[in-house]
Amino acid sequence: MQIKSTIKLFAILLALVCLFQLSFTVVTRVVEKKATDYSKGDYVKQQAESLMNGDKLHDERVLDSIQSRKYEYYLDSISNEVVYNILISKYTYSECKERELNLGLDLRGGMNVMMEVAVVDVIEALSGDSQDPTFRQAIAMATEKQKSSQSDYLTLFYDSYREIDPSAQLAGIFAYEFKNKGITTTSTNDEVYQVLREEVNGAIDRSYEILRQRIDRFGVAQPNIQNIQGTGRILIELPGIKDPDRVRKLLQGTASLEFWETYKFSEVY
Repeated sequence: MQIKSTIKLFAILLALVCLFQLSFTVVTRVVEKKATDYSKGDYVKQQAESLMNGDKLHDERVLDSIQSRKYEYYLDSISNEVVYNILISKYTYSECKERELNLGLDLRGGMNVMMEVAVVDVIEALSGDSQDPTFRQAIAMATEKQKSSQSDYLTLFYDSYREIDPSAQLAGIFAYEFKNKGITTTSTNDEVYQVLREEVNGAIDRSYEILRQRIDRFGVAQPNIQNIQGTGRILIELPGIKDPDRVRKLLQGTASLEFWETYKFSEVY
């Protein structure tokens, strides 16, 4: 009987500890719900409407950007305020956030996306859209091999190029683009391949950074973004996303460079 009582006592204590830990998650969810409501108020919509130009994708980005900033502003403003009182202990929002449970897609729902950088487009762009017969055949062969191979596209392309014509020289195709990287018309294929590898990896890293910055605008708690090395693929997990179609459009949207005329304060005054 004494052993059973001890087991019951430990079970009760364990349950209390679990409830205590879970309570931090509940508190942060309540606070974040208030932040979401604040970020989607009528005033925010009015601000967004004043900046919209009729372009659907642009308008969605404007609205997302303003809502994200309002959401972050609300949470920043209360980060050091007490939001949880329990017995003699008091916890601020930031302290509750540190103690909350890390809920993944299985528990919170959300969105899981695998995005892939089109390495073939990178190679063709670096070649100046070369129409060299061996180059074009290697591109076609690598594209076909990729359907049943686990190797990355650049490796498949390089192997295909040497397989088609062992004496062909990549330097003649990429010498102009890589002239500032030490590549000349006499450079070996291995030397050109190394520079190609650096350029492709750089393109993948830049894509990863752009996606990370776009995801930061959504205000998603605990997003998971992984650059799967050697594949050109980027895994994105966004717990709690309610509008996956909208997020997908923003992730796939093409970036554009715009120039805006600005004014000094004295001119506005």
